[in-house]
Amino acid sequence: MVFVIFFGKLSYAQTFDVMTFNIRLDNTGDKENSWTDGNRKERVVRFLKAQNPAILGVQEALHHQVTFLEDAFPNYQRVGVGRDDGKQGGEHMAVFFDKKKFKLLDSGQFWLSQTPEVPSKGWDGTCCNRITTWLKLQQGNTEFFVFNTHFDHEGKVAQRESATLILDKIKEITGNSKANVILMGDFNVPPQHEGIVAIKKQLKDTYKPYNNIPKGTFTAFKLDEAPQERIDFIFISEGLQAKNYKIIDKKIDGLYPSDHFPVKVRVKLPNRKD
Repeated sequence: MVFVIFFGKLSYAQTFDVMTFNIRLDNTGDKENSWTDGNRKERVVRFLKAQNPAILGVQEALHHQVTFLEDAFPNYQRVGVGRDDGKQGGEHMAVFFDKKKFKLLDSGQFWLSQTPEVPSKGWDGTCCNRITTWLKLQQGNTEFFVFNTHFDHEGKVAQRESATLILDKIKEITGNSKANVILMGDFNVPPQHEGIVAIKKQLKDTYKPYNNIPKGTFTAFKLDEAPQERIDFIFISEGLQAKNYKIIDKKIDGLYPSDHFPVKVRVKLPNRKD
């Protein structure tokens, strides 16, 4: 009797949780919600330990806030610079990723302005510099890109043009129209905004309107009002899949960890064959 065994190519699906989270800058005026005086930083740590995202994009984080998170989560590697000077100054749109799950291949940043390679304000955005952090990561044999951003909250032209710039930069940085891409952040505009509509022509919004999740993501720390506007997003390219979409309204010690609800989704990379 002869047994013949055929060894075909095996497919492996790679999945992991991605979270975008505006953690709110350290502002003493926030009183009980202050990062330091209100001990909100410990609530953020407890929240993140419970959620355990493999990739975390934060917005509004000052340098001492991102270094605090680095110390609290030694399993993460951080990428991102301050928007004011490209070093430590100002808010960071940092990306943290699990060092055991991913290998960092490349990274960088660009400003949302007409001069994206240098710290700068763009168009009619008069408040502050706006920045996008990007990474090229590898898991197994699969490479993918992560972009984390924070749009201007006032400038209408800046909001529209920032979307156009990000789409152009994704093409430039990836160099491949079929690259695996995750774009996330606080976009400061709702889904029907022309900038978001433009993004959704090239990337997929991972949002799924389940009955048990909040409608919006910006709370302003208000415990008694349900947020109505969804301004925090996670987009993925065509080859990726997403499930378990969540807008997380969890309280810690009766208070929200931030003035935004984080958004989390489970991302599946394209199957690789060995």
